[in-house]
Amino acid sequence: MIIYAKIRKNGEYHSQNISHAVFGFREMGAEIVKYQRIDDIYDVVTDGDIVLDYIDQVQAILRKFDVVPICQDYPDELKRFMGRNIWKDTIDSINTNPEKWGIFVKPVRDKAFTGHVINSPADLVGCGNCHENYEVLCCDVIDIKREWRGFVIYDELVDIRPYKGDYHYHFDSDVVDQVMEAFKTIPNRPMGCSIDFAVIEKDGKQQTVFLEMNDGYALGNYGLSPLEYAKLISARWAQLFGREDEFDFRRYR
Repeated sequence: MIIYAKIRKNGEYHSQNISHAVFGFREMGAEIVKYQRIDDIYDVVTDGDIVLDYIDQVQAILRKFDVVPICQDYPDELKRFMGRNIWKDTIDSINTNPEKWGIFVKPVRDKAFTGHVINSPADLVGCGNCHENYEVLCCDVIDIKREWRGFVIYDELVDIRPYKGDYHYHFDSDVVDQVMEAFKTIPNRPMGCSIDFAVIEKDGKQQTVFLEMNDGYALGNYGLSPLEYAKLISARWAQLFGREDEFDFRRYR
């Protein structure tokens, strides 16, 4: 196995995420090969390797091997923990019907644009154009006080890291445990992914809710230790390609 890692012209790794992942893989003895452009490695990457790059580039490698990741943002099994309604629409429909504004939207297509609240025409800038009528997931706006990213490797929540909000708030661990038990009932669930949580205020009370799930094949680090970060990426790539995970050390326990 080779770990291909994108670098800049000056030799630095192209992002902190890539740098953290490389550090973790190097700690586990992996071979690291640096490159600048995905075209430089496209023909030599095998289905036993891992590529550390941005989402579009990683998806190009997955398509090379006809790999289509399946990871629902809002799985049915977790919707009861969301504390809000969710539905599908298109960005053109949102754009042309101001009565639909005042909601949070995010693209169904992975990372087509950053999800955010639509309250005015200015909020629609960057959400596509007349040739890109993206299908979007919509949900009620909620009063979020603090957000966390939980990291999952082989059904185990290995860490949960704060990434936004007021430090005075803290999640309810019982709710987190319930979400994780429900997560384990999802068919074909990712073996490396994130589950995001938040504390919200609703009807004058604090409530811990499930925010969304994110695929681990190209996932932000958000403070996870480099070693666990590399293991998470490896677990997901191994699952996607149907191969043994060389860095799954649970078998030695």
